[in-house]
Amino acid sequence: MLAYGKSFRSNRDEPLVRRGEKEMSLSGSFSADLESPVQDEISVKYVDRQKEIRFNGSAVKDRKQLVELLPVIIFAHDDIAFVKGSPDNQRWFFNQCLSTYRVGFIDSLRAYSKLLRNRNQIIRDGNLELLDVFNQQISLSGLEILQARKDLILEFNTLFSPLFASVSGISTPLEIEYRPSWKIEEDQGLEKVSREVISILESRLETDIQMKTTTSGPHRDRFMFRLGGRDFLQEASTGQVRLMSLLLRAAQARLFARMSGRKPILLIDDVLLELDGEKRGKFMSELPEYDQVFFTFLPDEHIEKYRRGRGIVYRVDSGEYTEITGSE
Repeated sequence: MLAYGKSFRSNRDEPLVRRGEKEMSLSGSFSADLESPVQDEISVKYVDRQKEIRFNGSAVKDRKQLVELLPVIIFAHDDIAFVKGSPDNQRWFFNQCLSTYRVGFIDSLRAYSKLLRNRNQIIRDGNLELLDVFNQQISLSGLEILQARKDLILEFNTLFSPLFASVSGISTPLEIEYRPSWKIEEDQGLEKVSREVISILESRLETDIQMKTTTSGPHRDRFMFRLGGRDFLQEASTGQVRLMSLLLRAAQARLFARMSGRKPILLIDDVLLELDGEKRGKFMSELPEYDQVFFTFLPDEHIEKYRRGRGIVYRVDSGEYTEITGSE
């Protein structure tokens, strides 16, 4: 909540308010350097269906400011959608990967989305004389996203493939294949590539008019999981799919550290129990480096084996926290 300004469990804020109450607030202090006495504070307040986020007392106007302050990688049950879910889910994950260390990419996505909305409205309204201008703009904006995703996947595979081989025991390389919606020859200069994209947009205009939406572009890109050239999802077991979703997050954390020079905070939300004991141990041995890590477990889980160094264990009961000492 403090790192992103919203819960990873819900896009709505109302469910976060305790039953019977009308408001909620949350604050936390942190230090960029654990040895530094200087601490910053982020607070979130939700009152009368209005949310206010502050950093050191000043209002945060754009939640992207938080991304640079608290780099957090969340391992959650719903991450399985990044593997088996819709292309929307996969695009969301890789967009987030880019945005954590390249915050300006958020602006690129917003600019493209605005142009896409405008082009779709023009198509629905029948104002086709305006399309030439928007085709030009959307081609340049979309090509920026396409190139960023292409570069990301090249880098991402250097981390993800060895992780999967190490934890799964499958020696055949598993790689992510990026499939842009626009099939273009990229090595020919921006101006020529842009004209090629415009040609694609023009060739699909009749379909766009029928569908009342733009049917090609980065918002239609896809990502495939390839094992030895085959579509791995056609044969992967449920356990392998779950493992892939965990390793996507592990690779994201390692990529962030490589590209930014900073270690992230890891939030691992009750996802390890779905792995067998051997793979759980291998996953823990490959856990990315972190500034801090938070685990949640079911009450009957033997959690001592996860404790590291100064690790602290709490039991949560009806919202009350009790520290557990020793092997209790």
